[in-house]
Amino acid sequence: MMTGSMVRVGLARRCEWVLRGEIPRILRGCDVVVFPELVDGGYAALRRGAGHHRQGDRLLTSFARLTRRGGPACVAGSVLLEGTSGGTNTSCVFHRGRLVYRYDKIHLFRPAGDTRYFRRGDRIGTFRFPNSPEGLRAGVILCYDLRFPELVRAMALRGLDVLFVPARWPRERDLAWRALLRARAIENQIFVVGCNAPGREGGHSYVFGPLGEELFSSRGKAGRPFWSVRLPLRRLEESRRLHDNLRDAVLLKEVKRPRSRQKGRGTGRRRSAAG
Repeated sequence: MMTGSMVRVGLARRCEWVLRGEIPRILRGCDVVVFPELVDGGYAALRRGAGHHRQGDRLLTSFARLTRRGGPACVAGSVLLEGTSGGTNTSCVFHRGRLVYRYDKIHLFRPAGDTRYFRRGDRIGTFRFPNSPEGLRAGVILCYDLRFPELVRAMALRGLDVLFVPARWPRERDLAWRALLRARAIENQIFVVGCNAPGREGGHSYVFGPLGEELFSSRGKAGRPFWSVRLPLRRLEESRRLHDNLRDAVLLKEVKRPRSRQKGRGTGRRRSAAG
């Protein structure tokens, strides 16, 4: 498990082996294992009429069981989770057989039908990194959330050190996926772990360090179902040694907006030709 100033993260593209109660050898020494968004079939399953999950059902119980008896903690991707006022796209984090954190997707991606299937989440936060003797704080967002830097910045202000991003980000938009993962890492000086789905709905997975360094890419490794990545925790201190982005940030509420020089001109946001 976690030794010294190193964290080992496993990335898994599918969950069938979890239901069988197996732990692949490559993942046995990991501190935490991460799965993709909508881990049990993706949007294709939702279009076929896949039902809601409930806490304590077979799939979520299997994820919890994976973390018992010294097994790795688990960021269980996400599922359509039943709620009192509709389903949410929810990521559950399990440790030592218990649910220790949940996150409901806040930004719903309309082109994929999110607004049809999910109710929007309204809470953010962080949690203590499982098995961490160093007081690390972790957080989870889902796929489209990555495009909204204010969400991750709000989490960083709560002490975020490692961000997990389960996703179903199509390969044709990989340029944006990769750039945004790196940007969230650099601007908040944190580790960012992007675990993408396989198949037509997914693409590559990446891990970036707090200096923007690429620690892992699944490019050229598409045939492998699992990967293991080491996060050198000393990079957190190294990235903040010369400057601290959170300390030095000037919040918008503290900035005086300039007055327009001419009435009716220069007060609005200029639109591009594309609108």
